[in-house]
Amino acid sequence: MKRFTFYFLSFVLLAQLFSCHQNSNQAAGNNRRIEDDSQDLRYRDTLLKFLSSQDFSDQSIIAKKIAEFKGDKSYKNSGYNWVFLAYMYLLNDKIDSTEITLKNLDGRKLSSDLLVLKDYFNIRAHFSFNDVTNISTMEQIIDAKEYAINHHSKFTFLFFNLLANANYRRADYSQALKDNESWYYYHPNKSDPHVAQAYHEIKFMQYIELHDFEKLKITLDSCKYYANKTADSAVIMRMYNLQSQYFFSIGNSRKAVEVSQQYFNYLAASKKLNAYAYANLAKNFLNNHQIDSAIFYFRAGLQFIKTHKSQQSKLFYYQNLQLAHALKGDYEQAYFTLDSAYQDYKNGIKRIENERINEINTRYETEKKDQAITLLKTTNAFNHKIMAQQRWIFVILFALILSIAFFIYYRNKQKLLQNINQRIVAENRQLILEQKTRQNQLNPHFIYNAIANLQGLISSEQKAKANQYLILLSRQIRDILELNREEYISLDQEIKSLKNYILLQQMRYQDVFDFEIDSDELDVDDVMIPPMLIQPFVENAIEHAFKNLDYRGQLQILFNRVDDQLHIVVRDNGWGMQAEKKETGHKNSLSQVITKERLELLFTDPKHKARIEIKPNYREDKSGYSVEIYIPLVLYFN
Repeated sequence: MKRFTFYFLSFVLLAQLFSCHQNSNQAAGNNRRIEDDSQDLRYRDTLLKFLSSQDFSDQSIIAKKIAEFKGDKSYKNSGYNWVFLAYMYLLNDKIDSTEITLKNLDGRKLSSDLLVLKDYFNIRAHFSFNDVTNISTMEQIIDAKEYAINHHSKFTFLFFNLLANANYRRADYSQALKDNESWYYYHPNKSDPHVAQAYHEIKFMQYIELHDFEKLKITLDSCKYYANKTADSAVIMRMYNLQSQYFFSIGNSRKAVEVSQQYFNYLAASKKLNAYAYANLAKNFLNNHQIDSAIFYFRAGLQFIKTHKSQQSKLFYYQNLQLAHALKGDYEQAYFTLDSAYQDYKNGIKRIENERINEINTRYETEKKDQAITLLKTTNAFNHKIMAQQRWIFVILFALILSIAFFIYYRNKQKLLQNINQRIVAENRQLILEQKTRQNQLNPHFIYNAIANLQGLISSEQKAKANQYLILLSRQIRDILELNREEYISLDQEIKSLKNYILLQQMRYQDVFDFEIDSDELDVDDVMIPPMLIQPFVENAIEHAFKNLDYRGQLQILFNRVDDQLHIVVRDNGWGMQAEKKETGHKNSLSQVITKERLELLFTDPKHKARIEIKPNYREDKSGYSVEIYIPLVLYFN
């Protein structure tokens, strides 16, 4: 009876402990930290929350959290990447995969917490909560526990949980009790009523084994208190089962039957009945001399095992059934029950023998097949050896002919590639020279207009403005001379040159227009652009769009990114291409033609074409002029 009871309680308590659904709180104390990386601390605290409140219960929550972490750049290179993966393999009972995953941490510089977790998952992969723990595993747990304590690891409590269970299975109940106390002391979430209730429930089991009935009653009261604080109906109802154990221990069979029957009814109503529940209730009826009820529930337990095809032993049920019939005076039925126990035992032995015989037959057939396969392989190997000798002669001749043919082909191909390469280099040089020529054609056009502007200021005796204009002009000429030497300049340099040029034009036209330059969220230092690409369109807008306007002109220059292209917009609110004012509208200037030719020379890749879109009269009142330029986005990272 006790063995069934303790196995059942151990199973229930561990399941309850691993399925707490409360958020963990940070444990107090001064814990040393080797890692300063905030992301690693975040991964560590997340894993601590799982292990202290859920452990091996809810896979979906953990899988979702791992998917979230994969979005972090640092997660892939973090040791916690492998620890979380090992955790998931354990949840799916993939022991080999767990060990292989943890080996990825070998040779890496790990924090003390990562080393503790590595040891824990390696031990946990082979630890059983239902079997006696061997000496080797005990030594591993103790060594890992000492390391965790010495390094003030937040995961120390995990090893005391393993030790408490291992010592209980080894019948060392006093040490198991001490380990349980240490588990609760180091637990980071001890304020959680689920954790506190589990702690006292495990103590209750150990006091039963130690026959300490005074502490047993105190512990039972603590279990009830924390069970009510959890507000969990399953935990609260389980207190009836603990009470039945208590009453059984102190010899009050009547109360043991009463409370165990209440717990049995709860399990039946919630469809959570198990064979242990039948055994415990029947045994309590038997102890209370309610023979008929005991017989009924022992038989119901046997039927439950048969219906659910459980591997649980029936010997306990048959032994107690035989005792119940004997106490009732029905010795014939007691004999048949004993005979049933014997038949069940004999069938079990026969089943084991049949399994062994099948295993021997399978092994014999396997060995027989292996011998046949070995003989066949030997014969085939001999035949293959003869065929291989003939094949090698053919292969050597074929390889010799192929090598000669390849040498001739390779030599001719090299010559052809050299010729093609020389032609490409020559064409490339020609294209660069053509680009430079077209680019330099813009300079006289700008200088001519600038000198005319300066001459106008001098003629009107505006010396201060002329002096300021001359400073801006010299700066612009310097930009032209310096920037035109480069194939690409930064967007920042281009914007500065444009601002300088527009200020020149504002002085010329006496501030008849305003301008705006917006680079959106682009990094103007890293975006590269051909020099003097935009100025011709700005010049056209100023020269043609704002003449004789009866309102203030507006010039916009916008830069933004569209997919993998740099999108440039030059727009104004001038005359546009209205038929009645055609003489003041935009025209297809030489600068536009030259710019199109420059783009065709610079960007020849069909996948990354550059283009210009002209949109006259784009505004609702049919005024304005817009030029949109699309070029491949070129970035430079210094």
